Amino acid sequence: MKIKELRPRMPVTIPKSESLGAAAKLLADEDIGALVVFEPNGLAGVISERDIVRAIADGCDLAEIEVCEYMTEAPVVAEDDAVIGDAIAKMNETGIRHVVIVTDGDVSGMISMRDIVALLGTGWPEL
Repeated sequence: MKIKELRPRMPVTIPKSESLGAAAKLLADEDIGALVVFEPNGLAGVISERDIVRAIADGCDLAEIEVCEYMTEAPVVAEDDAVIGDAIAKMNETGIRHVVIVTDGDVSGMISMRDIVALLGTGWPEL
């Protein structure tokens, strides 16, 4: 099964200069685990719940620290025409829960472990 058949949702985005507090609120409001971070020339990274927890553990003031301080630069990406098993392998190899999906080099979506688990709950399709 190809990633595009899973119909990855459009990612929720945030500028890299926004505060971690704003990122945390957006994650909560959207009920998601990661945001795609953009800068003027394109994809800059991903900020996840884990990144914000790390900032809290470091004693950061979430209102003062920018997303770029804790985001993952050069996030893991997968082409939308790749098989889902490739995305799962990337998640497993790198210990992440979100993969940015690209179509012809442009960000077109994001899939998460939650999406994979939901897919598996439909009857074990060929991944």
